[in-house]
Amino acid sequence: MWQVNEKIAPILPNFPYNYKDLVFIGKWIDYVVFDGLSTGNLREIVFLEIKSGVANLNRNERMVKNCISSWNISYDILRIKR
Repeated sequence: MWQVNEKIAPILPNFPYNYKDLVFIGKWIDYVVFDGLSTGNLREIVFLEIKSGVANLNRNERMVKNCISSWNISYDILRIKR
């Protein structure tokens, strides 16, 4: 059931982000939200985990959250030679 919640959350009436700004990851983090990118005005990048009821983050999800919260984030480009 939880996997369904992750997929349908973006179409719920109170979902705070534009579905066009979402990239589904599904493992350790559900979505990366490029808030505003679809309208040409990127305001923020959000790592979004969707939980229902009283569900808590598992160990891996907590580690991801802590790493993001500590600003231990980088952007990398991998170039493939032809």
